[in-house]
Order: sequence, then structure tokens, then C-alpha cells
Amino acid sequence: MNKTEKIAMVKALVLNDPAATDPVVTVYLSIAANKMLERLYPYDTDKGESDIPDRYATLQCELSARLFLRRGSEGETSHEENGVNRAYATVDDEDILCRITPFAKVGG
Repeated sequence: MNKTEKIAMVKALVLNDPAATDPVVTVYLSIAANKMLERLYPYDTDKGESDIPDRYATLQCELSARLFLRRGSEGETSHEENGVNRAYATVDDEDILCRITPFAKVGG
């Protein structure tokens, strides 16, 4: 999946929110890529976004959309409005990141 396709997928996942401009979505894709790289290559800091396997492209879009939709309420611990309740103790996105299998090599 190329960058344009990823941007389109994230926009679709956020229901084409007007704030989801290409530059904004690109930033969230980069943030998601960094989180994924920390999980994929925990001992290799030289890896970059291009080193994320293609099979994780949809996962990157999913994580990007979640980050986008949570903007402005990242550290929210409690919120109630019009019958909607939100409370975040921690937001680690582990339910998405746990689907990534880390790479490691033994010796050298």
C-alpha cells in the first residue's frame, strides 16, 4: 500500500473529517509508524518507516485513525457530555500493537 492509499484509508476510517487533511493524516501516519517500529524492532534504532512490512500497512492506518480521533482528549481521565461518558486511565493502544510480531536476531 503506498502513501496515497494509506492517507485515503485513514480519511475513510475517520469518516472524512474535514480536519483530516493530507498533511495532518501524514503526521499521524508517521506517529503510528514510530510506535510500530518500537514494537517491530525493539533493539534496532536504525530502522525507518520503509522497514515496516507491507502486511502491517492496514494496522498503521488503523492506529493513525485512532490517534487522530483521540486528538484533544489524549490524557482524558473523565468526561461526561450529553450522556456520553469517557475515561482513560492509560492509552497505550496495546490492542492494536499486540498484533505486531517483533523482529530480533540472535548474535551479531
